[in-house]
Amino acid sequence: MEHLVEQVRPHVPALLARDGNQAVTRVQLREILRREGLRGGRNDRLSLVLQRLRTEEATTKTRSTAR
Repeated sequence: MEHLVEQVRPHVPALLARDGNQAVTRVQLREILRREGLRGGRNDRLSLVLQRLRTEEATTKTRSTAR
């Protein structure tokens, strides 16, 4: 799962900016996986990847606003 998170992470900011949402969605995650040809998109794994990415996003936003 960590490997999948690492592969997906660089693509998340562009999708968030494009779609105007604050947290990555399951649909956006599936889009990244399809576009990049990444495997491992089973529902149980997607939930874990989404949870990890959302936690990282919240942590990053908290740090950037605290400065």
